[in-house]
Amino acid sequence: MGIINTFSAIAEINRLLKDLETQVRITQDQVERKAPVTALENSLNVHKHIHMQLMNAFSNSSGARGSVFTIFGDKMMMDGILTYSKNVAENLQRIIYLRKQN
Repeated sequence: MGIINTFSAIAEINRLLKDLETQVRITQDQVERKAPVTALENSLNVHKHIHMQLMNAFSNSSGARGSVFTIFGDKMMMDGILTYSKNVAENLQRIIYLRKQN
C-alpha cells in the first residue's frame, strides 16, 4: 500500500504545483494591472488553499516528502516548495496591506 500512497501523493502534489504556477501568474498580472484589493484578496485565499492542500499531501506520504518536484523549471523538495508557497502568500498579503493604506 505504501508505494500506491506515494504515487497518489506525488500525482496530487504535481497537480497542485501546476495550480500554484497558474495562480502565481494570475496574481502577478493582477498586481501589475493594479487590480482592486478584493481581486487580490481572492487570489490570496486561493494561494492559502493551495498551500494547505500541499501541506496535507506532503503530510500523508513520507515518500512524497523525500521526492523532488519541478516548479517554474526549478527542482525543489518539500521544504523549498512550502517555503516558496508561504512566501508568495506573505508577499501578497503585504501588497494588499499597502494598497489598503493608500
